[in-house]
Order: sequence, then C-alpha cells, then structure tokens
Amino acid sequence: MTVTLRYFGSLVDITQKKEELFSVDENNVSVSFLKNKIETAYEELKSTNYSIAVNQKLSNLDNKINDQDVIAFLPPFAGG
Repeated sequence: MTVTLRYFGSLVDITQKKEELFSVDENNVSVSFLKNKIETAYEELKSTNYSIAVNQKLSNLDNKINDQDVIAFLPPFAGG
C-alpha cells in the first residue's frame, strides 16, 4: 500500500519535506500505526502537537488507511 504524506507549517521544518510517498507492506493499517512509523522516522514529531487528516477530513487514531489515501500532518491552528 502506498499513501501520500503531506506536511504543513512547522512540520515542514521538522521533516524537511512538504510531501512524500510512503509505502507500507501491510494492508490493514490504522492512523495510529502510521503515526508511530512516521514518528520513528522523524523523532522530533514525538514532542510536537499536531493533527492528522485523511483525505481532507480530520481523523482519529483508530481510523483505517487505504491505498492511495492522502494523509496530512497539521500543526495547531487558530481561527478568527
């Protein structure tokens, strides 16, 4: 399974990327599983507050991820 990861705001500074393709050998993958994999690759994310969206919808950690999904890592934001 391959998904597209997109990083925004301060998370771009941490990952040094705005976007990357990420492949997982497993088919039954949750947002939590992916979060752990990404935090292993980018250790600084472990101490950073951020939200995760799957296909432009904020997601909880139990949601499943499908092949070709777009996963966005979003820093805290404020509205006005």
